[in-house]
Amino acid sequence: MSVFKKGDLKLTETQKEKYTYKKRIMASYGARELANQWIYAAFGFSVFFFYESVIQLPTLLAALAFVIYSIWNAVNDPLVGWLLEKIHMPWEKKGYKRFPWIVITVIPWLISYLLIYLVPAQWYGTPTIVQQNQWSIFGWYVGTLCFYDTLVTLYDTNIVSIYPDKFRTLGERRTTQGFGTILGILGLVLAAVPPMFFVGEETLVASGYIANAWFSVGFGVILFLFTLPGIFEDKHVRALRLQRKESGQIQELEPFLKSTLTVVKDKNFMLKMTHFFGYQVGAVMTQTSAYYVVTYVLLNQTSITVLLLSMLVGSLVSVPLWTFVAHKVNDNRKVGIIACAVLFITFIPLIFVTDLIGWVIGLILFGVGIGANWYIDPPMMGDVLDDVSVRTGKTQYTIYYGFQAFFIKFGQTFIAITIALSHVLTGFDPAKPIQTGYALFGIRVHTAIVPAILMLITLLIFWKWYDITPKKVAENKRKLIEIGLERQ
Repeated sequence: MSVFKKGDLKLTETQKEKYTYKKRIMASYGARELANQWIYAAFGFSVFFFYESVIQLPTLLAALAFVIYSIWNAVNDPLVGWLLEKIHMPWEKKGYKRFPWIVITVIPWLISYLLIYLVPAQWYGTPTIVQQNQWSIFGWYVGTLCFYDTLVTLYDTNIVSIYPDKFRTLGERRTTQGFGTILGILGLVLAAVPPMFFVGEETLVASGYIANAWFSVGFGVILFLFTLPGIFEDKHVRALRLQRKESGQIQELEPFLKSTLTVVKDKNFMLKMTHFFGYQVGAVMTQTSAYYVVTYVLLNQTSITVLLLSMLVGSLVSVPLWTFVAHKVNDNRKVGIIACAVLFITFIPLIFVTDLIGWVIGLILFGVGIGANWYIDPPMMGDVLDDVSVRTGKTQYTIYYGFQAFFIKFGQTFIAITIALSHVLTGFDPAKPIQTGYALFGIRVHTAIVPAILMLITLLIFWKWYDITPKKVAENKRKLIEIGLERQ
């Protein structure tokens, strides 16, 4: 499955890197972004809107459900990451670690997404029925969110943990994520296409969302099949893991609370998570606001696909640019700062645009910014994990990816609370197709104003204190070889 061929990226001015995998394997791993975003984006676009505006669960209860969900994932995500390192399965004797878990959990995860929308029909339909059953709806909402969270953590923590083990050089990581960025944005936009057929202009009718969820699950299985060559733990990955085990580098974990404290005290990891939280929450909040924009601001529900296609165009055009910049600059930290700055700037026009053309132009620019951050995020995470391995002598990646999963889910809760507060404070009424000026301003608050402020704050924190430079990356690579955690 693997070949060795020369690459042209520089780790230092004198050291040439070599690619290990063919481009089709890198593209296959990158396709995980397409498969994941197919579901993640659909979740982000419609779940809160579905319960608040379609089912018409009271806004504060809809937000409370996300608060409980956040408390659950605050424990669940780090704990799952810890358990995946603590528990040793029979397949580890042959060098496998992540791939079997992924295959086992992918179908249950997809089904858990579907269950979120299968609220018993007798519980809603009129305001009176909803009022009578609001706590039953709330319980279903919380329960299915937590079930989904558990399974997506099991699935995603394993799939992203393959990346730093399988793709070891800067060149591999950047090229693989180049594919991932393009395919991830494509998945995000494709997730908005089925609602055009299943939901259409009836954005306040539940049956369309349920049909769309069924389709998302079925097609999600097909998309997952394309990822198999990329996420498979081939002989090189298995050999590296067995080599680490035989040399005593794979050690038993510390207790959960002690491991948690170790992760939280890791400065560069937490700064990387600050960067991650800023661009993820800012971008997803804008995407989550899309249904509110087309339904209540533009009064043109079918335009959501046009808007998301605009974002796709911006991203696709920009990925070759960001690939060139990353190779030219050869400094993941610097590119990460540039990416955040660009995304912050692209939020600003979205505060003021009023018509469809303005939104299209604004989201093309937004696509350029989000494409930059999606592209540089995994290589930066690889730098951080290499740095952790050098200092600890361990490669227990799932613990750190478990915490990253927590930041993703906490971000979703932050989004839900921001939307809820914006609506409550500005008098938004989901039952009314025409909103007041204050309510429309509230939609702009969670669409662009809060994302821009959040992006600026996290950018400044990351720029000030994150210190993994190219020199440090090169030094860590050398040390990993010396201690037996890196292939030569």
